[in-house]
Amino acid sequence: MNATSPTMNTLMLLSLEKARQILAHQGFSLAERQPYLSGERFLMAKSRLVLAGTRASDATKVIVKMSNLESGRKEIRTEKRVRYLLQSLAFAKKTITFPQEIYFYDDDTYTILVTEFVEQEKIFVEYTLEEQFFMALRAFEEQEAFHATTFEHTRAIAPVFELFNAKKYLEVFHVFAETLEHELGNHEATRTLIRAGKFLARHAAIIDRYGNTFTHTDFVPHNFRIRNNVLYMLDCGDSMEVHFGNKYEGWARFLNYMYIHNHALERLLTGYLRTNRGEEEYLDLRLMRIYKVGRLLAYYARARKETKGDLHALTEIRLNLWNNILKCLLEDTPPKEKLITTYRTERNKLRSPEEKERQKDFAAP
Repeated sequence: MNATSPTMNTLMLLSLEKARQILAHQGFSLAERQPYLSGERFLMAKSRLVLAGTRASDATKVIVKMSNLESGRKEIRTEKRVRYLLQSLAFAKKTITFPQEIYFYDDDTYTILVTEFVEQEKIFVEYTLEEQFFMALRAFEEQEAFHATTFEHTRAIAPVFELFNAKKYLEVFHVFAETLEHELGNHEATRTLIRAGKFLARHAAIIDRYGNTFTHTDFVPHNFRIRNNVLYMLDCGDSMEVHFGNKYEGWARFLNYMYIHNHALERLLTGYLRTNRGEEEYLDLRLMRIYKVGRLLAYYARARKETKGDLHALTEIRLNLWNNILKCLLEDTPPKEKLITTYRTERNKLRSPEEKERQKDFAAP
């Protein structure tokens, strides 16, 4: 495995055997094959396990999230609270759909959340381009419906959600730049990120103008599933993944992802927004895309020392890729197709068999 021992040691603290006992007592069993215990995402996990299982009474497939580490337990509890609050807020005009909660356990040592497994007829990228466009747009509009415009709204969400304004975004982005300086020194990506920070600061007023909106900040196909044309949102426990902030932060993560996985959809959604919502909102989207690339660069800069072998080589390639994409966003020009195709080829050579298998659940080769 291409990971250093501290990450793996953290994961080993999670006692699978104890979890099996607790779940068995409640009528659940864990599957022999655990697809979420392999691949890049597992290797970089910190504080919780995601497990596949079934309910004995009717063989219903379930997903189990469990932890005995305080950070992971907090994440799981927060996800439960997020689900409840988003389904009960009076000021929202739409609803967000989550997999059904089946069981929740929380004692002095373990926190466990069991939800239904959402079977998909096909993965997101297997739908037609038109279907993908409308599903994505509908999901963004559902999130935008949760717009906290009054003090009463803010008071209702404050116990569960962190609020990000321009000041907060700039502070976090500054930390990204510090991370790159510490991990990479005078690297080209460091210099690009510092320039990007100045660009964001010049447009802070625009970031604030489109704030106070619920956003899933990691809104990509591995964090949602589709059944009967309904999109089910996953992974809402991390405060850095769901909060009230700029309404285009979720758009930004999704569109940056689609640079790599479906450039036609990226162009279609970007063109739609620019035509129908105007240049200022298009600029706001650009600002958020720059912010999200900054987060990726900081993530991969930290990951360099936590990886080795093929995964380390892939991390270096990703730093170069996202540095080049960041420069394109600053200039408002699309990345060259060769940059993307070369990255895909190198990535596919370096990915482990386990990661390639995991990707089949949500991505095209």
